[in-house]
Amino acid sequence: GAMNFIQWYASNEEAKQTWKAYLDTLPTKDMHFDPTPDFYSEEEIQALEFPKAITDATERKHQIADLAEISGVVSFDELQFATWIVASRSFAIKITVDDGKLVREGAVSTREKAIRVLLPYLDMINHSSDNANAELHLIDPEKDDAWFAIRATRPIKKGKEITISYGASGVETSLGLLSNYGFVPDENKIDELFLSKGGDNCIETLGEWSTTLAEDEAELERATGNMINVLKLRIKLKRSYPEQ
Repeated sequence: GAMNFIQWYASNEEAKQTWKAYLDTLPTKDMHFDPTPDFYSEEEIQALEFPKAITDATERKHQIADLAEISGVVSFDELQFATWIVASRSFAIKITVDDGKLVREGAVSTREKAIRVLLPYLDMINHSSDNANAELHLIDPEKDDAWFAIRATRPIKKGKEITISYGASGVETSLGLLSNYGFVPDENKIDELFLSKGGDNCIETLGEWSTTLAEDEAELERATGNMINVLKLRIKLKRSYPEQ
């Protein structure tokens, strides 16, 4: 997705003019932005401590490096920032695709495929994990001129902010929000369910962390740079264990 964005839009003069109004709204590397963990130093990535967080950041960094080397025309920094744009500002939608295989006479099998799309201006809507009041809808998805719309899920009072829940299914863990969007939410009920499932890529109990919740909270008060979100994630997860 990031390579397509660079080749088809950011580096394509015709597309740059066609989509100028939208492309001009996107952040640049010279602006302040909330980096995802693949931008962190190795020390900061290891400080995340949670196995899946470390794996996700490391794998993305390696994938970006490999793709940049294969392309031979895009630098690691350019591709990394494009990956951040696509990951943090795109929407995941499911489409039905035809694989061309007959499953019975006169019938063709189909399957669902998830793709990510950039939607001008809709990507400015803020996130809420627990209290989103709207969601993305695809209108007339079978038509070539389908439209995207934000629909309220409940009455919204005048002056109240419209929010949606980020993620492919509208439900995303705090770890997923940091990995793909670069922020840790204040509240997120799904974290407790996520932690209760455990597994090899998880820290299953509070006692398995190298620091206590109180120690992380004290450290956060003097943290700077990327360590702020590192500690925010650790604190958020530690507060979400079922036994808390």
